[in-house]
Amino acid sequence: MINCLIKVYEESMLTELMDLFYETVHTVCTGDYNEDQLERWAPKQADLVSWKQRLANNLCKVAFINDVLVGFAELTRDGHVDTMYVHKDFQHRGIAGALLNELQHIAVENKFRTLTTEASITAKPFFEKYGFEITRVKTKLYNGKEFINYEMKKQTI
Repeated sequence: MINCLIKVYEESMLTELMDLFYETVHTVCTGDYNEDQLERWAPKQADLVSWKQRLANNLCKVAFINDVLVGFAELTRDGHVDTMYVHKDFQHRGIAGALLNELQHIAVENKFRTLTTEASITAKPFFEKYGFEITRVKTKLYNGKEFINYEMKKQTI
């Protein structure tokens, strides 16, 4: 387990965050999704306006190791873990767990009874490891392409 510093997202981090998102999806998720799905999920040219807006509306926490952005996660105002990505070169080092623990603390402080997420095929085992249970398996249309994902939840209180 590696120590990381977790900070609140700032707009100046957006470009680096988008690079991490693209590289992670196109590296880590290749065993579960085809090239067309990966490109629809994380296009090379991200919609920065849309991302700016969503990150402004959600609570986004960002993990750093030695001033290198290594992960990020978002929590919506109703306790939904909206995104969680860890840099492709920093997988399996406890960074996602540290980010999730941070979001869980915030959820408890805000008296959210449950945390929810829509996990990808790739992320499902991680969320299960941290006590999330599948409530529904579904096919979701995203950017014109179908994806299988898992609605999951975890009690916080």
